[in-house]
Amino acid sequence: MMDEFDDEEEVGYTLDMEVDEENWENIIQMQVNEMSCLAGVEGLQRPGRFYNGRRTSSYLVYPIVAYDDERCPYPLVLGLVLTGLRGKTVIYEIDREELPIGLADYMTELLEFEGMPTSVDWNPTDVFIEAKVATILLPEDVLFARENGWHELMQQVRSGARTTHRLAVEKMGRMALADKKQRKAYKELRKENLDEVGEGSE
Repeated sequence: MMDEFDDEEEVGYTLDMEVDEENWENIIQMQVNEMSCLAGVEGLQRPGRFYNGRRTSSYLVYPIVAYDDERCPYPLVLGLVLTGLRGKTVIYEIDREELPIGLADYMTELLEFEGMPTSVDWNPTDVFIEAKVATILLPEDVLFARENGWHELMQQVRSGARTTHRLAVEKMGRMALADKKQRKAYKELRKENLDEVGEGSE
């Protein structure tokens, strides 16, 4: 997904009720926009530099999306993976105290199950990706969800039938899109975005 935002507007998109699957993509994109804006305001920079000292001008981000049908019955963007150079990434993520009550309680349960101290300020993204409650959303996931449903996508992540992409993104960064399926999906989504921009300028 691309991070497109208006830096003069900041809106909270935390919900407290289940939402229709047909609205998931828009809800995720709105959260991505808001979080990208906040990352920019805080001066977060993508890692790595070119030989001339310049940084990448990429706007590519991978949203980290959590969902649980009981504790969080809507898509919640926990963070953004900002890709840098040479496989490096940096994550902008929400703090534990920013979690909705249902997910905050669930995180405590997961930590207790793992035998980890709940008083430590663990990263929610680490905990929920490990528990397969969250996934790093790549382009092919978006196309899969459009065809099969977002609930099905998250259910397959939960069951292990689909990857969370954690290893690929951690080790390869933006090159996680080098996979044939991901590259094809990225080009399709990028074309959609360019077409929408073109239509809006007419």
